[in-house]
Amino acid sequence: MVLIKSSLSSLALVACAQARYLASDLSFGHNGKISPNLRAIPNFHLLGHPNPPEILSNKVILTPPAPGNQRGAIWGEKALQSAEWTADIDFRASGPEHGDGNIQIWYVKDGQNTVGTSSIYTAGKFDGFVLTLDQYSGSGGMVRGFLNDGTHDYKSHHSVDSLAFGHCKFAFRNLGRSSRVHLRHGATSFRVEVDGNLCFESSKIQLPMGYNFGISAASAQNPDSFEVFELVVATETHKPEHDSQHVIHDTPKENTPPPVAQSNPGAYNDPPEIPASEIPVDVQFADLHNRLQAMMKHIVRSQADAHDFQEMQTHKITELSNQVALLSKAIEKFDYLQGMEKKIDHISYDVKQTKSDLHDTLKLQVQGIKNVVEDHHDNLKEHVISSIPSIFAYTIVVLGSQGVLIVAFLLYKRRKANKPKKYL
Repeated sequence: MVLIKSSLSSLALVACAQARYLASDLSFGHNGKISPNLRAIPNFHLLGHPNPPEILSNKVILTPPAPGNQRGAIWGEKALQSAEWTADIDFRASGPEHGDGNIQIWYVKDGQNTVGTSSIYTAGKFDGFVLTLDQYSGSGGMVRGFLNDGTHDYKSHHSVDSLAFGHCKFAFRNLGRSSRVHLRHGATSFRVEVDGNLCFESSKIQLPMGYNFGISAASAQNPDSFEVFELVVATETHKPEHDSQHVIHDTPKENTPPPVAQSNPGAYNDPPEIPASEIPVDVQFADLHNRLQAMMKHIVRSQADAHDFQEMQTHKITELSNQVALLSKAIEKFDYLQGMEKKIDHISYDVKQTKSDLHDTLKLQVQGIKNVVEDHHDNLKEHVISSIPSIFAYTIVVLGSQGVLIVAFLLYKRRKANKPKKYL
């Protein structure tokens, strides 16, 4: 649905825009098919390491979803011979959550030989312009523009990131749809848009003619898959060559009746009506046929993108269900922790109560001991006095013992005097 709306809006804008002439030799995917035989793309050369890009009916897979560390590129064999031009590139990047990789859009001289499958970090001395899209510094998606005149060796430069002259953030991974990069090189400005929004613009850049368009991509160990659906190059300021260009009018991809130039390209005015009688029947039929082909192409692409989006949503819902289950378990643990907290509070209250009771009991015991000690010291003098015998009793004992000794001595003397005397 998103693709259909974007396609209709693109048709409306192109119908009201300045006349553009499709350079079919420099484009692919604009007529509903990438390759007539699924083995090669006319006027383009495919490169890859270790495996070449895979060609499908409606896209080219530069780097597959697996394995990682893949490089792929597609280079135009013919050079652009116009000073004013536009280029539209539809691509899609998808991969795991932490996947990584980059895709480059080149407009350089002899890019197939000087650049090949290189990225902005592995390219040598190229001459021209490159637009790189990657996950620079964990930004979630970054678009940056680089220029080189063939004198700087990007591969050996100490800080390639500092050479960017323009940049903007653009989350291009896992969108469930293709993304569009629009390059416009005019006489007074060079403009880069992503998904219809301005990325950066400069009036100081003039790229020479005679360079080749190319797209290269590289995946990391945890790979991103880069798919290219179309490269549409159109010129604006010179008459088209009938053998290599067609007028772009109602749709940027089909051959339709001659365009009507607009004096103010920035305004959205209704195109002038042309009576049907003035258009040949075969031209009308070809226009209707081309419109139906474009519509069927967008319907098929929208169905494929809707299927991819449904699978992505199913995967996200599964992940969300798993996260909800983990969250439920965490909530149960939280409830258990709340119960533990209540038990701990109860134990803490009991400990405080026991501590208070012990403190009161100890206080009573200490106070009792203190009272006993105080009473003992107060009555100590009386106890000592009452415990010591009186001096009168002591005197009686002393005098009595002396009297007993005197009486005993007198009795001894008397007895000795009364004994009979012995004479020899």
